[in-house]
Amino acid sequence: MTGHDEDPDAGLMLRVAKGDRRAFESLVGKYQKAIINTAFRYTGNPSVAEELAQDVFVRLYRAASKYRPEARFTTWLFTIVRNVCVNYRSREGKYDSRMDTEFEREIAAGQEDPQAHLIRTERNLRIRSAVKRLPESLRMPLILHQFEHMSYEQVAEILETSLAAVKVRIHRARVALADELKDLL
Repeated sequence: MTGHDEDPDAGLMLRVAKGDRRAFESLVGKYQKAIINTAFRYTGNPSVAEELAQDVFVRLYRAASKYRPEARFTTWLFTIVRNVCVNYRSREGKYDSRMDTEFEREIAAGQEDPQAHLIRTERNLRIRSAVKRLPESLRMPLILHQFEHMSYEQVAEILETSLAAVKVRIHRARVALADELKDLL
């Protein structure tokens, strides 16, 4: 059991449960980028990722009164992120593969070498596309571990599965990606 002394974000969430708007704003400020990044890696669409992040924060706020700091706050939060992403997938059935031109401009900002930017952009598009094609059981563990830098233990807790299952799924995801992207490696 994690006390809020050890996990300051749990303390913030307990304050949110008491109606502290500043505590909520602190959590949004701290985690908004990570949640958008996770949702983007999952959907491949920056606009959808922002909408899903908003949905995560709405759910977090609504669930504040039920929050109990029994696990790390990030574990609880990214469980919500996982559920929102999975719900999106089941509603949409497939992903919108369009790239948002504004997002592409943000990526390109500050690039000195247009050819290097083009190569990097193409590589990133191929990686994102390959990650999106992974089955759900492999995609979310890989995103949480590889891109959100969560431990295997945290991923297991978020996905409500065993540590061994997480390790196997991440390994299988990496093998699948390496096979599909072997010409980039």
